[in-house]
Amino acid sequence: MRTLLILLALLAFPAFAQPMLEAKLEIRVLDFMIEPASRGEVAVLFDRDNADSLKEANEMLRAFQQSAGLAHSRFAPKLVERHALDQEHDLKAVVLSRFIAESDDDILLYGVSHRTLVLAGGVECVQRKQCAVGVATTPEIQIAVRGDMIRQSGIRFADGFTLMVKEF
Repeated sequence: MRTLLILLALLAFPAFAQPMLEAKLEIRVLDFMIEPASRGEVAVLFDRDNADSLKEANEMLRAFQQSAGLAHSRFAPKLVERHALDQEHDLKAVVLSRFIAESDDDILLYGVSHRTLVLAGGVECVQRKQCAVGVATTPEIQIAVRGDMIRQSGIRFADGFTLMVKEF
């Protein structure tokens, strides 16, 4: 019954459907991470100077919170302002809103130096070398990775992960 209600809500509110589906895909990516294993916090980044960024980050956070029960490993999503990212330590991942992904190159460097996965919705971020993993839901479901950035970060995924991704 609960699944039916969720599906009806996604059909009734298509603008919310994409963040929900992307959040579910990103949770699956996090489930495949085997190193670093001890981390649980996931930062959803926003830019305080961009109202659209904050709005999208809140939608993403809500989607993560509502989908967290699907995860095999526990994680704690939270909002983090992009200028405060350097104050965060031991994050499992940083999830970028589209507004952050289009404007900031330093976040991927943060990910490499802090062994933190940098994720974004859409594969364009991966193609522009601004994130390590991108998930797309339209026109088809796709997971794109920057294998070189993942290796430099010291992040490891379970073997089956490579069968599901397209490497750039």
